[in-house]
Amino acid sequence: MNKIIKDYTIEENREFCVKLLSKTFLELRQKTTAEDTVAIAIGLAEDLTIDFPKLTHQDIEMSFRQGVRKGEEFYINTPTMYKWIKAHRQLIWDNSEKEVQYKDKRLQYRNKNNTGIKKLNQTIKKLNYERTK
Repeated sequence: MNKIIKDYTIEENREFCVKLLSKTFLELRQKTTAEDTVAIAIGLAEDLTIDFPKLTHQDIEMSFRQGVRKGEEFYINTPTMYKWIKAHRQLIWDNSEKEVQYKDKRLQYRNKNNTGIKKLNQTIKKLNYERTK
């Protein structure tokens, strides 16, 4: 299972944010200096830790992906990032109670299919059954 943001160190979150912002700036063809990218990443990492601690890095990546591709903003700043993250978080919340086949396709990355959990549970049940014989 993916770790949530609060389970990472602030340094790990900062490194993640630098990579994410660098990619996003490139996708939007927005020019920025390395120093500006790092400064924005530091702020974003702190915001993620404070305001979005239960999301995963993958959730944040997907929020930026959707924002770049379907958003109306073409400039990275704090309000834009918050808008993208909040919209994706709302999508997660709106689909949290739905069965997998009815969930929004943008959340497929969150499916637990092919994770080995079912097979592991079957193995545990089999071992418990054999012990009780």
